[in-house]
Amino acid sequence: MNLLEHYIPEYSGHIQSIEYSAIAASLEIIFYDRPEEFNVVFKLVFEGVSELDEVQIGEPEENSMELIIGLDEVHGGYCLHTDTREINFRSSKVKSVVINT
Repeated sequence: MNLLEHYIPEYSGHIQSIEYSAIAASLEIIFYDRPEEFNVVFKLVFEGVSELDEVQIGEPEENSMELIIGLDEVHGGYCLHTDTREINFRSSKVKSVVINT
């Protein structure tokens, strides 16, 4: 089940960053509104993250923005697909935060 439309229905999927903190057991994804405007507007936070595994599936192109292609629930966890990597993990809680710019 692809969860992108559930969590980020109004945004393009272009991201500023994906940050994992082993100490906080969290994974934060910060989204732009549109690639043309580069306004940081939304943050998706996964808490209680465990069993994180990241695989590089391509090299980022120079001067390009990473794009989330899919976020799927898989076997009780999540699989986050971008144009350059795949991140599999488990999480106990997901929250979304609108960032005012």
